[in-house]
Amino acid sequence: MIETPLIGRFQAEGRRLSFAAPPAYQALVRGTGIAGATMLALGLFGFDLVFGAGWLMWVGLMVLGAAVASALSLQGIVFDLREGTYRRRQGPGLFPRLTRGRLDELDALVLLAEPGTLGGTVTYHLVLHWKGEREPIMVLQTDTRVLPPGQPINGAAQQIRDLGSRYAEALRLRYFDNAYFASPCPVPLWK
Repeated sequence: MIETPLIGRFQAEGRRLSFAAPPAYQALVRGTGIAGATMLALGLFGFDLVFGAGWLMWVGLMVLGAAVASALSLQGIVFDLREGTYRRRQGPGLFPRLTRGRLDELDALVLLAEPGTLGGTVTYHLVLHWKGEREPIMVLQTDTRVLPPGQPINGAAQQIRDLGSRYAEALRLRYFDNAYFASPCPVPLWK
């Protein structure tokens, strides 16, 4: 399925910390669904474009299918900092895995640096780990940067490093900055 980018936001005057798809990404998913449904309806009612109503209907169905697949792949986690709990939505499909737990079940937040396939790029990942591997790791936020020649791999990590430190402090977690050495993608596409 699709890997959803997540961004962290403090909400409710700092009482909650949520990691969800950016609002622009969510608007794109909704807009794609509306466009697909509109095209499908126009095709069903016989509206004839250049290629005919049948073409419009099938393309509308494919666009609507892409929107549904995108919506079903959304993941996220919300931390209630006052109550000391979290709610996680994980996994694509009609029946995603929904888990709840306490913040004391969390182990650490780790910053990793993954070298890009294009020369000079690096993707930094903030990865959440659970104690005893109770839950699969979760990439909370990523940031891709271009490094000037000769820079160390952590040369552009300051912004996400500071965010990670702030998130770890709010969650009362240990924080490890491992961006000084190259790491593979924490959630590989092919296993």
